[in-house]
Amino acid sequence: MIKLSSLVTRTWLVTMLAIGICFFTTTQVYGMIYQKNIEKNYLKDFENSIYSLVGILEEDPEFVVENIDKLRAYDSHLMLMVKMEDEEPVYSSNVNLDEHLNDLNEVIANSKTENALDSGGNSLIVDKVKFNGKQNTPFILKIQNFKMNNKNGRFYVYGDLSFLNDTNSKMSTWAAIIGILYVIIGILLFYYFQNRLGGPLTQLRDIAYDYAKNDFSKQAKSNYKDELAQLALAMNKMGKSLEVTGAATRQEKELLENIVTSISTGVLYYNQDKTLLMSNPLGDEFLQHLYRSGQIAKTTIPEVLEYRIDSVIRFPEKVSYDNNIDDYYYNITLIPLFDENLESVRGVLVSIQNITKEKRLDIMRNDFINNISHELRTPLVMIQGYSEAILDDVAETQEEKKEMAKIIGEESIRMNRMVNEMLDSSRMEAGFINLIKLDVDFEEFFKNLFTRFATMSEKNAIQLKLTLDPNLDSYYMDEDKMNQVFVNLINNAIRHTSMTNKENKKVEIWVHLDKIMDEVLIEVIDNGTGISEEDIPYVFDRFYKADKSRMVTKENKTGTGIGLSIVKNIIEAHSGFVEVKSVINEQTRFIVHLPYLD
Repeated sequence: MIKLSSLVTRTWLVTMLAIGICFFTTTQVYGMIYQKNIEKNYLKDFENSIYSLVGILEEDPEFVVENIDKLRAYDSHLMLMVKMEDEEPVYSSNVNLDEHLNDLNEVIANSKTENALDSGGNSLIVDKVKFNGKQNTPFILKIQNFKMNNKNGRFYVYGDLSFLNDTNSKMSTWAAIIGILYVIIGILLFYYFQNRLGGPLTQLRDIAYDYAKNDFSKQAKSNYKDELAQLALAMNKMGKSLEVTGAATRQEKELLENIVTSISTGVLYYNQDKTLLMSNPLGDEFLQHLYRSGQIAKTTIPEVLEYRIDSVIRFPEKVSYDNNIDDYYYNITLIPLFDENLESVRGVLVSIQNITKEKRLDIMRNDFINNISHELRTPLVMIQGYSEAILDDVAETQEEKKEMAKIIGEESIRMNRMVNEMLDSSRMEAGFINLIKLDVDFEEFFKNLFTRFATMSEKNAIQLKLTLDPNLDSYYMDEDKMNQVFVNLINNAIRHTSMTNKENKKVEIWVHLDKIMDEVLIEVIDNGTGISEEDIPYVFDRFYKADKSRMVTKENKTGTGIGLSIVKNIIEAHSGFVEVKSVINEQTRFIVHLPYLD
């Protein structure tokens, strides 16, 4: 299919147009010049011959009349005719006499010839006439009056160039043949251009499109040594270069994306129009917190960021500040990025550091220091007071002294327990935990625990319940460490359940097997106050206390906030993990997951 927009088609059309113009112009100009010169030369020769014949006629009319056939020797293309008064005309012999007579009659019918005949004088007529409706043919006619033997006569010398029509016809035929050859050559030339120019250009175009799609599998063919072949070689080299550069760019981009995605810093990149062009997961999380907090609408730049970005664009300096969104704390740094000329800011990189954990650790450390100070001060004050009472003989009876000594002992045990918990927590956090595993019977293990908490549960009207899977009799574990785990969990469960006014208070331990996950599950379930949703992710952190705001009594002490951290470390040392599920004022479930050892 020929397309006018194609380079091949336009090149071919221009070439054919140039060749056609040259051919047409040459043919026409050559034909006109050739025909004019031939006609002019023949007419001049005719005229010379005519005047020679007229000269002979004037000298000897009888000779002309008697030898009219021989006079044709002057020019075979001339026809001679003598018309004597009252006699039949005499002609020079000619094989085409009838045809020439017909032509002569056409000439005589010409207006110029009729006027000359009517005038009766001698005339030389040079004109054109159409023979039998054909093209105009130049002719020459000489009418010469003479007298012979006292008779008037007329001598006609006629010549036309009709014999040149055959030459013109042959030239027209040759022109037609040349025109057909022109068309054939044009078709062949088009296919040559198409094959030699269009094909390679199309191939190079398709390869360029493939390169644009990062497909470098194709190579341009170069079978010749012309400019197109050089272009094909250049295209192949460019493809190799682009492939290497593209691979390096992709690797660098992938590396950069992985770095940006994996770093612990949120990243947001805004251009001069404050359009977000790039972000990583932590940056998206920061924006999500803003969306949930109702500070901004989705797809809208936060107002606080917009103000800071405008400031950085106007005054290109690094800006850093802290921001608090609900219970999340962020340190935000805005860094201006300049264009190539280092003259104007092309964008602003927003670096977001989530410092929530650090802030909460600071809060928990402060709470821990305050709490441990309080926890240690109380027994120390009691120990000091009762010791002084004994030394000052305030206690009058032996029984009173024993009671004071007992209180001093209990408070010392309490202080020792708190110190041991802190030491255990520090050792476990550092990875120093030794397990002495034995095959421990579940029923005996938990009944001993229930015995330990019997007084505390009875005092708070809490029912303790144990449910064991018949297929689980025992487990290979460190009994002392696991005892520490469930003392903490049961103590917390009883403490939180005792704070409610429910009639049916209960703490249940359910030991069962998860056959799908191939795990032993030990759940401590209570129907106490529950744990709020925002506290659940942090209950296993050191020093964190979900009930830090509650008022406590001597019988219901809150502890140091490291018990559940110890629980988590011991369970993980047994290759398991612990999770918590809670609904406020309904139910709390601490679920210990341990691998099933068949």
